[in-house]
Amino acid sequence: MARQAAGSRAKKTSKKPAPKSTNEQEKEKPEETQTAKPSKHENTLTSLTNSILTLFNKSQHALTSHRKLVNNLHSLFLSSTEVREQIESEGGADKTIKLIGEKNFTEACYTVLDNLVTTKKGVVEADRVVRFFGAFCAFATEHDPHKESADQTPTNRFLLHSIKYLSRGFEAKNRFVRFRCCQLIAYVVNSLEEIDDDLFSDLKHKLLIRIHDKEKDVRQQAAIALMNFRPINEEDEEEDSEENVNDALIDLMIRDPSSEVRRTVLHKLCETPSATTLPAILTRLRDIDPLIRRMVYRDLYLATLAKPEPTLPPDPSQCFTLDQRYTILKGLKDREESVRKETANLANCWIKVGFKENIEAFLATMDLISLGFGEEDEDEKNKIENIEHVVKTWLTSHGLDRTVDPDDVDENDQPDEFGSDAWWSNINPERAFLLRVAAEHYKSFSDETKLDEVMPVVTALAFRMEHNFQALTELLQSVEGLSPSQIEDEETAEKVQLAAQKTFVLRELLTVAMLADYGDESGRRKMFSLLRDLVSDQLLPHSLIPGCLEVLSKLSTGERDFMRVIVELVQELRCNLDTDPNFTTSKNVDGDPEGGDNNDDDDDSEPDEGAGEASFRKGKDGKLQVTTFTLNPANADLDSRCLEIVKSLLERVSGSIKDNTSMFGIVHELIVPAVRCKDTPIRERGLVCLGLCSLLDKQIALDSFGVFVHQVQAAEIDLRIKVLKIVFDLLLQHGIDFLAEKGHGPERVIEFLLYSLDQDSKEVQATAVIGISKLMLSGIITSSEVLQMLVLVYFSPETCDNQKLRQCLSYFLPVYCYCSSVNQRRMQSMMLPALDVLGGVYDDQEDKSEMLSPSQIALQLVDWTDPSKVVVLPGCKVDWELHLDAAIDILKNLYRVTEKDERKMLCQMLPKLTLPDTLDNANKLRGLSLLISKLGDKRPLTDSLSRNVLKKFHTSLEKRFAEQLGDDPKKTSPTDKEGEEEDENLKEYTDFLDEFDEDQDENGSSEADDLNSDPDAANDDYSAKVVIKKKTPTKKSIKSVAKISMASLRNEEVTDSGNEEPAPRRSGRPRASRQPDPKVAAVNEDLASLIGSSTDEDESSEDELTEKEG
Repeated sequence: MARQAAGSRAKKTSKKPAPKSTNEQEKEKPEETQTAKPSKHENTLTSLTNSILTLFNKSQHALTSHRKLVNNLHSLFLSSTEVREQIESEGGADKTIKLIGEKNFTEACYTVLDNLVTTKKGVVEADRVVRFFGAFCAFATEHDPHKESADQTPTNRFLLHSIKYLSRGFEAKNRFVRFRCCQLIAYVVNSLEEIDDDLFSDLKHKLLIRIHDKEKDVRQQAAIALMNFRPINEEDEEEDSEENVNDALIDLMIRDPSSEVRRTVLHKLCETPSATTLPAILTRLRDIDPLIRRMVYRDLYLATLAKPEPTLPPDPSQCFTLDQRYTILKGLKDREESVRKETANLANCWIKVGFKENIEAFLATMDLISLGFGEEDEDEKNKIENIEHVVKTWLTSHGLDRTVDPDDVDENDQPDEFGSDAWWSNINPERAFLLRVAAEHYKSFSDETKLDEVMPVVTALAFRMEHNFQALTELLQSVEGLSPSQIEDEETAEKVQLAAQKTFVLRELLTVAMLADYGDESGRRKMFSLLRDLVSDQLLPHSLIPGCLEVLSKLSTGERDFMRVIVELVQELRCNLDTDPNFTTSKNVDGDPEGGDNNDDDDDSEPDEGAGEASFRKGKDGKLQVTTFTLNPANADLDSRCLEIVKSLLERVSGSIKDNTSMFGIVHELIVPAVRCKDTPIRERGLVCLGLCSLLDKQIALDSFGVFVHQVQAAEIDLRIKVLKIVFDLLLQHGIDFLAEKGHGPERVIEFLLYSLDQDSKEVQATAVIGISKLMLSGIITSSEVLQMLVLVYFSPETCDNQKLRQCLSYFLPVYCYCSSVNQRRMQSMMLPALDVLGGVYDDQEDKSEMLSPSQIALQLVDWTDPSKVVVLPGCKVDWELHLDAAIDILKNLYRVTEKDERKMLCQMLPKLTLPDTLDNANKLRGLSLLISKLGDKRPLTDSLSRNVLKKFHTSLEKRFAEQLGDDPKKTSPTDKEGEEEDENLKEYTDFLDEFDEDQDENGSSEADDLNSDPDAANDDYSAKVVIKKKTPTKKSIKSVAKISMASLRNEEVTDSGNEEPAPRRSGRPRASRQPDPKVAAVNEDLASLIGSSTDEDESSEDELTEKEG
């Protein structure tokens, strides 16, 4: 609705009111009205008033009669506008026309509105009258007989008077009046075609205030009314305006706590989307309300198909950025089925309407190449999966054949037939992606017929792959060795882009090869030979190596054969290394280095039978010699390729390395030197390969664990994350006790895990939390200390911006507690200590919004330990006494705690505890009742709220368990004899009370003196009665404990900051009782030496690494 500047045409006079303002005229001349003679139109006006009220009365019965009633009411309105009265002035020169008919009609409507605005929401009759009034306003505007007139028409005057009258109810104290006034204003404003500037600004200002009303219904109706005040063009809205309507509505849609309000604003904004509102609309795709998420997709779908002209173009690339399209497609993985369905409908609409069912054209707009190489990026993986889901949804509903009318398709847009020779000759990333997804889709449904239609013959597929690789090789050779300035050339950049496309196509074809049927022996041999040549080719991109090895593992006869083939390939590649005598040394298996004389006789010595797998030779003395290799920097590219091949190999085997002795040469000649290498990329690949070897062989894991621990402390952030993942994988594979052979018990590993949680890097800390969560869920770690640390990290304000960590713990903590009563018992044991720590953190926190209050945290911990929520598995029992023990701990803590807020929090936890109707352990119930009854005498509660809560809890306890508590000797009157023998069953609780009395007697006098000296103590009743001595136990920080632990794991000597004595040095690993294989022993000894060598090599650069991390 556009406001008109001509709205200020109304004539203004100082002596007599304008004829357009009938109400003001009557107010300004009350004496004239009282003394005037009865009008000759009085009977007509009375009849019109009665008819108007009758129509409004009929409108509340049914909506079906509204059309007829609106016509009748409009007829009465037109009749009323014709009733006028002329009044002559005293001189007789001028005549004034009084619009008594319009005034009478308006006042009759006011009478109805006065009764209407006081009705609450939900009254059906009132809602019908509101809709009837809105329908009348719209009908009157549309059928205004004076619509073309330049002067103000009776319809406009009636609507403007109604707006002014209703706007007075915006500030009413009655919430129903504010709600109905905003609701009626929304109908009236929607019917107006023009409005003067002053009224426009005033009404907009009032509505902008109402959208912040405390009642959600008022905010909802105010937002609907405010939609009519949005600018038609975005340029019309002043950027510096304090009352920007679009910004106000967007803020309401995003931040309003009511889902109904957000849903209403969202729906209205989606009716006319713009470049300003679309990004804000897409933020609601992450709304917590599934109806709102579904509405976003539904409204975008309807906007794309709107008639007669869509408000959004059907081609998403014209209105959404690439990132926005990826965000929209995330709905295909929504937890709600209705949201996933609406997302699929929107995506199918894009393909069908926007791209004329040409799915290849749709894929061309999704930039597949940029996503194809983010193998380790979870976000890019999710994007690829979402695009795959779109294609699979389209294939399910439409298939690969286009059903669109050929006449509606341009001649240049006619695609090649799928799978034809022309299709294969012009294969591009979109076609390769479509082929792969279609093959996987039909394979998952075991649809052999359609799978045969899309899958090529194995031999033909091998030739297609070979052809693409040859084209890729030519492109790579043409750009190899070019300087950065030459690569920026347009022609060279085009070649680089084309090479990336060929690489993507080849990777997709490798995935298709995994789905092929290799019953044809000739096809299998051709594919095997091709892949072996590809892996050995130094121009093959690293990203294609895993795919090649994946297919080779399928074509091999077994795991041993697969490993043999790959090891031979690596050894053939390493035969081309640039030899340099400075990069090899020899030593005996016993560890003694050999002199130059022994090396001169190497040609005369006989090679060992395994010399082809590792560099083992026998000297003249008959001892086995092993050559220690150091990588030559000149061969960095080849070493990196070999490490990538070995990494892909180790990821695809599960057998022990001991069963495949050919791997020991690779470990000794390649992996171990790579770990020692100072080149970060090579050392990173070497550590990953060493970690994979450790997963396959426990002895290698035992010897190399210290290397990983050292890297966790000294390496850069990215490498530290990878190594930390390796450590957690080793613990999951071999258990927490496998380091006991080297003298490191589980407590050392736990200290290391605590250290990993205390990191400055968010990514490292999140990785540590994910790893520890897996260890605890699998039952490998059962430490309450670790669980307490996870709880502290979860609620700590320092992790409020670490969303990855918070998301992991928000899933782990409830799952861990609800899956077992044992886990709940573990959580209950550390509940109060954790609350104590978090309470201190909350008190020291300046910005309280970054952390939950201790009361909220306490309720969350109580919920996690609720025994009624635990999942009961066969053979497991529920520990129903868990919250009973928690209640006893809370009562004992009430005796110790002195702070009022903390005691109040503890009391509020009691009603939330879940106690069953029957409990077998009556002694605990009696002890709990005893602690409650004695609390009033020994440590009374000062605030009435806490006393009432405790009293209700005690009353409920006595009522529910009257039978168990009936024979409690401590429930007798206070006149019990002091010498009465204590009940042995309650000795634990009586001892606790006696100790409390002793502490109070011992510390009372000295502490009382301190209190008397404190001027504030005299004003605190509780402080005057209660005196306790606070004990502050000294504890080592997590960092210092972790430092000692990591030093012991690396066999280093470190002095603790709290203790000047050095930590004891751990003894070396004990020798095995049986005689090991000399080759295996040599490799294991070489791995063990990595701990010392890695530490020595990094000592010089440790400070440099620390500065770089900082």
